[in-house]
Amino acid sequence: MKRVALLFLLTVAAIAVCFLLNLLLGTVRIPMADVCRILVGDGGESEIWRNIIVQSRVPQALTALVAGAGLAVSGLQMQTVFHNPLAGPSVLGISNGASLGVACVVLLSGSVGGVTLSRMGYVGDVAISVSAIIGALAVLMLIVVVARHVTGNVTLLIIGVMIGYLVNAVVGLLKFFASEEDVKAYVTWSGALAVLQGCRATR
Repeated sequence: MKRVALLFLLTVAAIAVCFLLNLLLGTVRIPMADVCRILVGDGGESEIWRNIIVQSRVPQALTALVAGAGLAVSGLQMQTVFHNPLAGPSVLGISNGASLGVACVVLLSGSVGGVTLSRMGYVGDVAISVSAIIGALAVLMLIVVVARHVTGNVTLLIIGVMIGYLVNAVVGLLKFFASEEDVKAYVTWSGALAVLQGCRATR
């Protein structure tokens, strides 16, 4: 118990240090004292420094913190549900489902709706996020249904891989018929997803 408590405290301390380093390090060097004053709302700092900390670095650090925690919890839940340490969103095709959801919205927005989603700003970002969630949940529900009729984790993992390849084929067709700008927006999103998957694989 003491070892677990010590490990937990060390993890919390490491997260706090990394969070602080994310606020301090960057292309613009800001002293630690000024960063602390900005965080507590004390006046007297440069307005440029305040915008960098409040509008850029703090949101980025919080997003990384929440995303990392979400990846850890979701990975643990999937491995527990499927009783397999290899279970993951990429292996079971769930990440591919998210890609399909985004592809249906991004790649078809210009050709079907006549308006490129990547140019819609905040509304477009929300639509992309919602479509990714819907696509991932759809594949997850399909995996859950298949799991009720399949015996053996290996078979289930193979089915997940097959679903992933099938989804990739559909995405490839959508990319072929989409406009160049929509394809560029989708590739940018899929690159960010690949980075998140790499972070999860190395955790």
